[in-house]
Amino acid sequence: MVEEAERHVLALRSTPSSAWATRDRILLEASRLFATHGFRGASTRQIADRVGIRQPSLFKHFPSKQSMLAELAVYDMHVPARHAEVAARARGSAVDRLAGYLAWDFEWYRTMPFDLRGMNEDLVQSEGLGEAHAALDRWHDAIGGILGQGVRAGQFAPSAVPFVPTMLENLSWYMVHTPGATEAAVDDAVEVVLVAALTSSRQRGSADR
Repeated sequence: MVEEAERHVLALRSTPSSAWATRDRILLEASRLFATHGFRGASTRQIADRVGIRQPSLFKHFPSKQSMLAELAVYDMHVPARHAEVAARARGSAVDRLAGYLAWDFEWYRTMPFDLRGMNEDLVQSEGLGEAHAALDRWHDAIGGILGQGVRAGQFAPSAVPFVPTMLENLSWYMVHTPGATEAAVDDAVEVVLVAALTSSRQRGSADR
């Protein structure tokens, strides 16, 4: 399911939204309304009106708003968790693996065709999306695992373990909220995270001397 969802997003990126299938256009308008009105403030009638269909037609594709939210959570939580877990299990330098994941993550959110501004951990938890919440936990475990491996290898300072995931989330959030973000912004964001983690280690070494 997760791999198929990722392939689907990659296909949508290269297709004008006006040419999308009805189901995808429903999810797009739902994501926009969730972002601007909040999940509880958006109605299925509003979504249907935005798409140009009637509510019964909408319900043929999604039985409820929760089902739309669950699908958006796949893109926002399940897919990143899978990539983070692959990076955590891979061989090689923790620095290189973290850099690779960061580049993927920021580009994923920069070019995401759906509007994920309305997505957050509290929402998926309050709506009972246990699988999405579990995916978030796996993401944190995987990123923490890469950082821990880097600490043991002397590449990252222990202080990087708690603050880097927060930095990563904030920069991913920036990509979601900045329509004009460029590829250069992705490169800069990767460098910001890596320099912060690596500099902490170097500064610690300088202070010890």
